[in-house]
Amino acid sequence: MAIYADAAPSLAGSVIMLTCLGLLTYGLRVYCRLTRKSWGVEDWIMTAALLPFAVLVAGCIGGAFNGIGIHQWRFQVPGQEQYYAEGQKFFLIFEVGYCSAIIPIKLSISWQLIRVAERRKAYLYGQYLVIAIFAIMNVIALIFILINCIPIDAAWNGDSEGHCRPSYVLADVYYACTAVNILTDWVTAIMPVPLLWNVQINRNTKISIVGLMGLGILASLSACVRLKYTVALTSQSDYLYGVANVVIWGFAENAIGMIVGNVATLRPLFRILRDRKTSDNYYTRSRGLPGSQRTGPGGFLRTYELAEHGKNTGVVSTSEADPRGGSSPGEADILVSRQVIVAYD
Repeated sequence: MAIYADAAPSLAGSVIMLTCLGLLTYGLRVYCRLTRKSWGVEDWIMTAALLPFAVLVAGCIGGAFNGIGIHQWRFQVPGQEQYYAEGQKFFLIFEVGYCSAIIPIKLSISWQLIRVAERRKAYLYGQYLVIAIFAIMNVIALIFILINCIPIDAAWNGDSEGHCRPSYVLADVYYACTAVNILTDWVTAIMPVPLLWNVQINRNTKISIVGLMGLGILASLSACVRLKYTVALTSQSDYLYGVANVVIWGFAENAIGMIVGNVATLRPLFRILRDRKTSDNYYTRSRGLPGSQRTGPGGFLRTYELAEHGKNTGVVSTSEADPRGGSSPGEADILVSRQVIVAYD
């Protein structure tokens, strides 16, 4: 049996959608890293994040079918009274999963910046400080969540033998943890700007990298929205219905962080797709099909392919129409293709 109404469908739908996106981008990340033999520390960290992320997903999906997002009056219906306690239990699982998952997810993104920073000590120390701040704060929040009620099941079964601390204590911990996560998200998103300012790569590449890392701001916006609902929750009588928004935006903060961290590693995949499209266009032109273009004396057809940033080689491909080719109308030319590898410092 399950109770599935009111805001529960919105909770389940958003969690399933973001989970699929997160796992899809993680799979593509693994493919890119393994095929290019570039598996690094940040990839291990993101892999380690899958376990607490699974706990977070279980708390959200389980809660959507067991009371979270349900109006209070429905728990008065005979046979549905137990779902109020079940909803509180799954909300506790969500809280544990949230604090446990966000640490490795944010750490993986930070470690990518550390690799980019290389020997720039100011940026390295700054990122280490950011890591220490959000890790310590989320560990403190996790400890408070676990010891808020003694024994822990007093958080949902109302055992007269147990006791819980006043609600404002845990609320203050929530506010502090959310503020730290928002601050560190913004610092992590802005840090690539001065870091890449003097790096010798083309401007478009700089913009794409900064923009990609800046997507992490979306995670902090999710935290801001969650904070709004958390503040309103303390004075709300329809508790489990109001909790649904807290769970949705808390999960989104983690899932978006995972997606951004994974997408930041997929540049080789985008490059492969781009090069394949370029090769297809080049083949079409070289076959003398409609849309082919010749420039230069002697019917030269030139295509220039420059290496990506960070590499010290470039490839110049030149195709020249061989005069021995057929001259009859409609006959395809014979092309002689040459490649010159240019090395530079």
